[in-house]
Amino acid sequence: MIIVPALVFLFGLSQQTAQGTTIALMIPPIGILAAWTYYQKGFVDVKIAALVCLGFVMGGYFGAKLATSVPSVMLEKIFGGIMLLVALKMLLA
Repeated sequence: MIIVPALVFLFGLSQQTAQGTTIALMIPPIGILAAWTYYQKGFVDVKIAALVCLGFVMGGYFGAKLATSVPSVMLEKIFGGIMLLVALKMLLA
């Protein structure tokens, strides 16, 4: 919620480039090391993780195909609307 707008406004990236960059920078440091630590401690159900991972891969692939085909202005409006909904939920909680 912070990195994407920062990349758009501070670095002048398009919405698609900001989203893709954010996804690319989060996967290695967060996912790999955290998952490995939990796995070493015996806190990973590999079968469930594999099924959910498959869903994420498919959702990520089709979501990225959709997001890269939508004009940047429209994608910004959709992203902004989601941010507004999250902000309202947080304010009213």
